[in-house]
Amino acid sequence: MSAAGQGDLVARARSFALAHGDALQRARVTALFDPSERSTVCALLGAIDAAESAATALEVLDAIGLRRGADVERAVAILAAAQRDDGSWSLAGDTDENARVVTTAQIAGQLAKTRCARPAVLRAASAFLAAHWGPERVQGGDPELIAGFAQWYANTDDELSDAALQWCGRELERGFRTGAIDALGTARVFALCDAQALPGARLAADEVVLSLAVAQAPDGGFGPASSPVAARVEATLAALAALQRLDPRAFRSA
Repeated sequence: MSAAGQGDLVARARSFALAHGDALQRARVTALFDPSERSTVCALLGAIDAAESAATALEVLDAIGLRRGADVERAVAILAAAQRDDGSWSLAGDTDENARVVTTAQIAGQLAKTRCARPAVLRAASAFLAAHWGPERVQGGDPELIAGFAQWYANTDDELSDAALQWCGRELERGFRTGAIDALGTARVFALCDAQALPGARLAADEVVLSLAVAQAPDGGFGPASSPVAARVEATLAALAALQRLDPRAFRSA
């Protein structure tokens, strides 16, 4: 795919999100292109006063490249206080063990990217995830489990990282090739891992970008046309964040 084509992909996604997003979503789009606007995102985040809002804040801030500052520190402190005795986290809506493993891997992976997470918090999370890791966890093709474990093991120096990432990469590629994991879900894993390639996955960044171009709707957005517009804007934001990591050139030509 040419640089011009990639730039058009990004420009159309940006236009969709700016046209249909709320104030925070529009600020997040702008901050992806202009880091000086990150402070606007922080101002619009709302209260960070519970584990759920802290986890969401970290995810939003990480997507725009913000991993330090007062809001990050507050979110990290709240999540540290919410960690369970076994090293895990459980948020509203976590109905079974798999959901708690996904939540823990996602939160731990986000914490590992910050500069203020306490080593003891990460060690406790590592012990929990190691106890719940096994190739069978990702061999089922669950995209959330693959994304969670990949994010954690890509962003921490853990003795299981090499082997676990190989399994995550293989199963991500298998899911992508068979259609079990769509283009956006695949791109999201690369973005969460801050990577243009994953061990075990024979997936080049260009191939993932091309698959996103095919998945983009005629109006420039992402996500099923039947979805609420707010959900489609979130999907489009996820695509833009992934594209920024997979092919920064596309942002310069957008």
